[in-house]
Amino acid sequence: MTRRVVITGMGGVTAFGENWQDVSARLLAYENAVRKMPEWQVYDGLHTLLGAPVDDFTLPEHYTRKRIRAMGRVSQMSTRASELALEQAGLIGDPILTSGETGIAYGSSTGSTGPVSEFATMLTEKHTNNITGTTYVQMMPHTTAVNTGLFSACAGG
Repeated sequence: MTRRVVITGMGGVTAFGENWQDVSARLLAYENAVRKMPEWQVYDGLHTLLGAPVDDFTLPEHYTRKRIRAMGRVSQMSTRASELALEQAGLIGDPILTSGETGIAYGSSTGSTGPVSEFATMLTEKHTNNITGTTYVQMMPHTTAVNTGLFSACAGG
């Protein structure tokens, strides 16, 4: 039997916004979200000061403290983008998510930078003062897939 993947929704968290109406309007207006990042000047050898930060990202109220306590910013953004895609596809609350037939594949080269830095401090300063019970979960490369799956109750693999 052939298995098919059908994409029925999309979502994103970008410097241009979180919905296609906002993003497309800024693209069609030839706007650019790239700007100089003066706070990066402290890094010796960094040959660029250009970035496109997402400054106005806020979580909706239903992202309770309990549900996001193990999430770093990268997981919060990936979970929100995935939720927007599921919402557009009409799959929020659909039993297909918890049936074991739906899985998550998420590309993230690393977790959130703050927790990565906290682990680096452990290596360079030889202490674990900055490490908490959620630090590893927030910095692990698969943090986006794990946290998005937990948040959406996706039970597939």
